[in-house]
Amino acid sequence: MSDLLRRYHTVRGSDVDRDGMFLELIDKESGDEVAEVFYSDVTHQMTISLFQPTLPLHVVELLIKRAKDDLPPTRTLN
Repeated sequence: MSDLLRRYHTVRGSDVDRDGMFLELIDKESGDEVAEVFYSDVTHQMTISLFQPTLPLHVVELLIKRAKDDLPPTRTLN
C-alpha cells in the first residue's frame, strides 16, 4: 500500500442517505477526491467512481483491494 500512501490517502465513512459505506481516495497535494468505492447495504455490492480522467492502474487496484478488506461487514451481531 506504500504507493497508495505516497501521493494519496483514504477516508472511510458511512453514508446514511445512500445506505452504505464508502472509501474515498484523496490526492494529498490538491486535497481533491479522485475516486470512491461504495458498498451498498441494500444490494451488498460495491461500485467504483473515478473523478479524475486518468489514475495509475496500480493505484486503482490498491484502492479496490483496500475497499474489499475495509468496507463489507465481516460479521453479524447476534
